[in-house]
Amino acid sequence: MKKLTLTFCALFALFAAAPAIFADGPESYSGKKEVMQPAPPVCDFYRAHEWDLGIWASWSFASDTGHFDVPEVDPFTPDVDPSTFDIGTGFFGEQRIDNPNERINIGQWSKNQLWARDDAWGGGVDVKYFFSRYFGVGVEGLGFAAKTNFAGGELMTLTARYPFGRFAPYAWAGLGAIEGGATTYKFFNEKATQVGAGPGIYSGTQFVLNEQEFWTTDPVNNSHVRGLGQLGAGMEFRVTCHIGLMADFSWNFVFGHSEADKTVLFTEQGTDITNFFGAPFARTPVINTAPKLVPGSGSDNQDFGMVRLGVTFSY
Repeated sequence: MKKLTLTFCALFALFAAAPAIFADGPESYSGKKEVMQPAPPVCDFYRAHEWDLGIWASWSFASDTGHFDVPEVDPFTPDVDPSTFDIGTGFFGEQRIDNPNERINIGQWSKNQLWARDDAWGGGVDVKYFFSRYFGVGVEGLGFAAKTNFAGGELMTLTARYPFGRFAPYAWAGLGAIEGGATTYKFFNEKATQVGAGPGIYSGTQFVLNEQEFWTTDPVNNSHVRGLGQLGAGMEFRVTCHIGLMADFSWNFVFGHSEADKTVLFTEQGTDITNFFGAPFARTPVINTAPKLVPGSGSDNQDFGMVRLGVTFSY
């Protein structure tokens, strides 16, 4: 009986100690320690063989700001309007409308010849391929809201960057072309309001009720493609492994086309009519001349600085 009691006590002690023995698992029981797996590494923010897509807004300012002081003068010398005179009645007719509306370009007004103003808002997109961690090539398209129309360009670019952590200062150079834009000129305008022929006057004659002279500043659009060069530097910050923020500044050179403004002599001809009791008796030509500016389409006075802020997507 004592042996049976001792056997039950031994088995009970063994079962009571088993949980403690095997609490750390077979490895702990065998003397081995558990190996902790390292955390997965943080992604490389800037990589070789990386494609980048950049979308940005821009503000640009002209290298030549302000405008020229173009005086408000009548360019016609002399400025004589055709008229009628009736010998028989002594009646002088009012000015006749042989050339009712005059519009003459008298000079360049805006110094800037790209946007027709001092600055412009715009935006663009670029795509780059980094064949190494530090160098990449790409294409860029940009556009600006000129005074009355659109100016846009496209470039091939070469970029160098120096990544550290999430940051990467960079510099680039680009070469391409730009189209559109305008220059503002001052115009002399003369507008006439007409009525029908009066009684007793030659029935074929038109008369001027009044004549108004005024000056306007209006843009003349550029009509040729010019070269565009670009040098810039900036900074990119990667928010995640694939999304970043960028800010940079570039100076842009417009070149290549040369077509200066030229001045031509504008001739306007009318006819004074002398009547005798309402019948035409004599006709005398009236010739007015004025120097008229014909705008060119060169690439002078179109350089500009550009500030860009945007977002980048890398893959």
